[in-house]
Amino acid sequence: MSTLTQITALLTAIVITASISYHLTRLRAAARYRAAVTAALHTAHHDDLTGLGNRAGLHAALAVAGRPVAVILINLDGSRTFVARFGDRALDQLLVLTAGRLHHTARAFGGQVFRLRRDEFATLVDDRADAAGLAARLVAAVAEPTDIHLTGLSVAVTVTACAGVASLAPHQEAARRLALVHADRALRAAKQAGSGHTTVFHPATTPGATDGGSVR
Repeated sequence: MSTLTQITALLTAIVITASISYHLTRLRAAARYRAAVTAALHTAHHDDLTGLGNRAGLHAALAVAGRPVAVILINLDGSRTFVARFGDRALDQLLVLTAGRLHHTARAFGGQVFRLRRDEFATLVDDRADAAGLAARLVAAVAEPTDIHLTGLSVAVTVTACAGVASLAPHQEAARRLALVHADRALRAAKQAGSGHTTVFHPATTPGATDGGSVR
């Protein structure tokens, strides 16, 4: 093989290697970009403490719901008293355990669970399911005794919750917002009735049903 042929072969190999490296680098960069976008979307729609979807995640789920659904709002009873007695870290433990119980219970009904704020959760379920029955099960799951691990000891606690239920056909943004307002009205009515209660929204019987206002 002549020297010229060898040089040509070598240059060809260098060009091919450089081209492959360039394309591999672009593929890796694209994969890193897609991973970063996916991670950012996950962070934007999920709660850091519990891993559940957050309020943005709930609205996103409502936006893509293709059939009537029910929204169940669940709010813990006596959170301030709990924090005063056991502290914020204990409440965080309780919230993580509660999130797991709610997720496990809702999953049997095909429902999704979200954490909206510190001590309030939401469940989204197909309206053909027994939403009132699911709400009662969710409240019962919260009320099961729970072991909280404090410094040097484990304490058994029992915390109750109330739930408000409302249904909607999520084809319009205004209807989605109204359903959350209705669920909030039902939750407030349940709170007024006492710890551990569940209320299903009805415009004729739910207190404050005709009042204005927004979701907390």
